[in-house]
Amino acid sequence: METETVNSVVPSLVGDQIYTDCIQLVRMDSEVVETCCRATESGRLGREDCVRLLRFDADSDESSLIIDTADRMMRGRNGNTCSIGVQIGVITGPCIADCGFCGFAVSTTRADDYVMPSHVLRQYLEHVTAYDDVESVSLMTIHNFDFDDLMELVDTAVEAVPDHVSICVNTGDVSPEEARELKGAGVRRAYHSLRIDEGDDTRLNPSDRFATIRTLASAGIDVMTCVEPIGPEHTAGEIVDGFLRARDSGCRRCSAGRRVDVPGTRMYGMGEITQRRLEQIRSVLFLSSLHDGFYGGYYGGFDLDYAEYAGSPRDIADYSELNNGNTVEAVRRRLFARGFGTVRCGDGRLVALDEAYLRETGS
Repeated sequence: METETVNSVVPSLVGDQIYTDCIQLVRMDSEVVETCCRATESGRLGREDCVRLLRFDADSDESSLIIDTADRMMRGRNGNTCSIGVQIGVITGPCIADCGFCGFAVSTTRADDYVMPSHVLRQYLEHVTAYDDVESVSLMTIHNFDFDDLMELVDTAVEAVPDHVSICVNTGDVSPEEARELKGAGVRRAYHSLRIDEGDDTRLNPSDRFATIRTLASAGIDVMTCVEPIGPEHTAGEIVDGFLRARDSGCRRCSAGRRVDVPGTRMYGMGEITQRRLEQIRSVLFLSSLHDGFYGGYYGGFDLDYAEYAGSPRDIADYSELNNGNTVEAVRRRLFARGFGTVRCGDGRLVALDEAYLRETGS
């Protein structure tokens, strides 16, 4: 595509920015520019549009335009605000799902069975909500969890956090009755995914995963999902099809997450996609659903970041917050570094995210 043609299109996309001057120096695929413009105008992209955008190298100029366009659209829509979520591993240990990428897989894990005592969960919750800027807390379990144990922990969480903090669960498959009990206890959201290569890399039946998504949604719980865990071997078509499948399954939001190379797991050594590639994937999926806002949810990137405490399937340490530093303090720093000006709290309040606030919160 000739430079003058790029100049005629890109300013309408990204505004009168220095970035426009940089674009003038390169020759860019005309279809990419047209597709990005169409996404910003209509808020929709079709499957083939998404596949085409994902076939470009993550470090290409085309990828830069895709990522920059999505970022600017996101900040324009939300006023450059961000949200903080927290996940706490409350029931962990050898998991019969035996996912090849998971640190809790029964065939490879060294983890012992663990159910977090209620007083320990309360201590975690008091810490992460001390400044009342966390929007949601997710309680994570392995697939073979005891439902009564989870309900006790849900009750603890509902009592311990402000009413406007959403309590979420990330569990194994549940029955309709269990889903209704979770809803009645105060659970507002659930994370549940039909993973890429479910049934091959895991010991789970994909139809059971679908059934739980429908069960949770029928109980009035907002289901968040994710195209994950994405590895270098997954094609653009597989990624897009996973996103569209989630849209058709009754989920409220869908994000994208990469596979982490966890030492000791069956899939260790198969590699990871780069953070840049993940940004490209997230950006394409975001641009494809601007109209309906379907992109988003756990591990969403963009304006949402998650802290992880206690056991994590992506971390071999007993206490994730001590190993990878993924605390609420670290999340505030990351969001500040990405240029967000305010944090949107669960009750809609906006808190200025500046250096003074980082000092005040010990971040």
